[in-house]
Formats: sequence, C-alpha cells, structure tokens
Amino acid sequence: SVLREERSAANSTSTTLAAARAVSGVIQDAQERLIFCANTSLHKEVVRFKPTSADLNYPGKLLGEKPKAAIIIEGEEGAAAAKKAEKEESEINDAVAAQLRVYESWFPPMRSVLRILSKIFRVVEPRVFEDIALSAVQACTKSLKDGSSHILRASGQIHADLFLVKHLLILREQLSPFDIQLRSVERQLDFSEAGKAVSRFLANRNRRLFSMSTENALVTLLREGVSVQESSVDSKRDLEDCLRSACNDFIEHTTSSLLGPISRFVDQCKNASSDGSTDILRKESFMNGIVVKGMFGNAYDNLESELGNVSTQMKLYLENSSTQSILLKPVVRKITRALEEARRFIDEVPNDENDWDTELRDEVLKSASAFETRVKAATSTKQGSN
Repeated sequence: SVLREERSAANSTSTTLAAARAVSGVIQDAQERLIFCANTSLHKEVVRFKPTSADLNYPGKLLGEKPKAAIIIEGEEGAAAAKKAEKEESEINDAVAAQLRVYESWFPPMRSVLRILSKIFRVVEPRVFEDIALSAVQACTKSLKDGSSHILRASGQIHADLFLVKHLLILREQLSPFDIQLRSVERQLDFSEAGKAVSRFLANRNRRLFSMSTENALVTLLREGVSVQESSVDSKRDLEDCLRSACNDFIEHTTSSLLGPISRFVDQCKNASSDGSTDILRKESFMNGIVVKGMFGNAYDNLESELGNVSTQMKLYLENSSTQSILLKPVVRKITRALEEARRFIDEVPNDENDWDTELRDEVLKSASAFETRVKAATSTKQGSN
C-alpha cells in the first residue's frame, strides 16, 4: 500500500503529467503517420495493382517454376550466380524455405493485405483497424476475381476456379485471428429530389425565409430536397458469398468436364421434352440408339484422363484433404443425378424406333452404370487415401 501511495503521488506531479501529455502527442502523431502509410500502401499494392505475367503464372508458381532471367551473365559473375543458385536449391528442403515458397505463391495483393494488417493490428485503434481492414478485404476480393479472369484465359477453367477457391480460403483463414466484424454503415446524401424541391420553393410566393419554426422555407427546402441514404457494408459476408460462388462454379465446371458429352445429351433431352411430351424426343438425331451408345463410349474413354487431371490440380491447389473431399461430394451427386436423367430419357424411347432395341438399350445402360461406378470408385479412393 505504501508503494501504491508513492506511485500515485509520483503520477500526480506536474512533471509526470507534462511527460504523459508529450508522450501521448508523440503516440498520436505516430499512429496518424502509420495509418497514412498503411492506406497509401494498400491503395498502391492492392487497389491499383496491375498484375504481370509472372504474377498470373498459375499453376507455374505452385509448381515452383522460376521466371527466366532476362540477362545472361558470363565469366566470374556467371560462376558466382551459378553457385548462388545451387545454394538456394540446396535450401529447398529447409522448413523455413518451404514456408517462404508457400507465401510467395500467394497472389501479391493478398500478401500485401495480410502483411499490412498484421503490422498495424493492436497498434492503431480497433475501430480504425476495422475500417482499414474492411476496405482492404473488399479491394483484395475484387483483385482476386480479376486475377481469376486472367488465369481463365491463359490456363483454363479449372485453374481459374481453383485459384479463386484457394485464395479466398486462405484469406478467410488468415483474417480469423484478428477477430473483426468487417461491418459498417455507409451514409450518402441523396439529391435526387432537389430539383422538385427547388421548383416548389420558387413557386411558393408566401415562403417564410426568416420564420423561426419548422415552416421556414429554407428548412423545408433542405428537408425535401436532400435526404440521407444508408447502406450496410459487410465485407465478411461478401467474402463468404464470393467463396460460396467460387466453390459452386468449380463444382459445376468439374461436373460438366467429367460428364463430357453426357451433359450436353441430357440438356438436349430436356429441351426436346420441355412441353411434357416425348414424341419429339424419340425422333431426334441425338437420341438415335447407335449415336447414344457411341456417346457413352467416348465419355467413358475420356473419363480416366479427366479424373486424373481433376485429382492432380486439386492436390496442387488445395493442401487440405478435407477441403478436397467437401468439393468432390457434390460433384459425384450431380453426376449421379445426370446419369439418372439420361437413363430416364433413354427408357422413354420404345424398341424398334430410332435404331433402339433391347440389346442395345442394355449395353447403353450398362455403360452408364460403369461410368457412375468409376466416378464413385475414384472419389472414394481419394477420400480413403486422405
């Protein structure tokens, strides 16, 4: 208690109070500078980010590909560079180097957002940090979508889908330790009714400009001509919606890729029987028995390579095996549903019509069953190995 009294007396001296005010001013100034630097960096590295071909080199960045040197070094400098390269290669097995490679494989805007937020966390006021994080996550999500569009044109659909899923999952995971809501209410002035309000103001000849009441003409003009519009912004919800949409796109595209011509066959059957009648469907050329048999044969022949490609790319982009399983389950369900619809349409065509007979129908239905069995076996084996 004596120590507490002495400390309290020391804190109340004029010298201590003056020092506290000086230190408080320095801290406030440092925080303002830090906030300015953070906003400037986010604007430069995220909002105005222009990706290069190296930034969009997916899946190359995940495979550890390095950009080719633009300048060929010869002589002693070349030997030194070669030794340096060999030394770097020897450190690949090091755990720190492996983690660094993973970090370097992330899309640059996301790296910048997470780096900046981790540096200013608990340094600035919580409300200020959440405001910065909200705008940063919005800009990062937009940048990831734009990057996915570029990768789609350069590398293909599955790489674009998995790129977006991978980075959105990482962004959500890395933001969770900050424990922030990423929610705000934006207010904007709405002048859409200003023209009408001014017209009424000018048309009113008995307007009271100097009245000290709510009937004052200027007050009425402002009240009727200007309104405040509020809109809720929830970056965490938007991030979840974007992730859900990216997963659904991957599921749809992967299902279509694995089914191959079967997917188009089912769509054609639905369109031909959209009025509830199967009369038109029975006579369509794509419903010819021999054509359907060849279509299922081609789909089964291509299935192995498609399954291998999907499995390889998912392992490359998604390290978590449970995430791979979660994404594959709806793909299997959609394939099963599509095959059931194909069988139903096939059964609606009678024998001796459009080259169908009992033997051919059995062969086609067996092919459909073999296709479904192979898909389920491949996915169950993958889940079991995980």
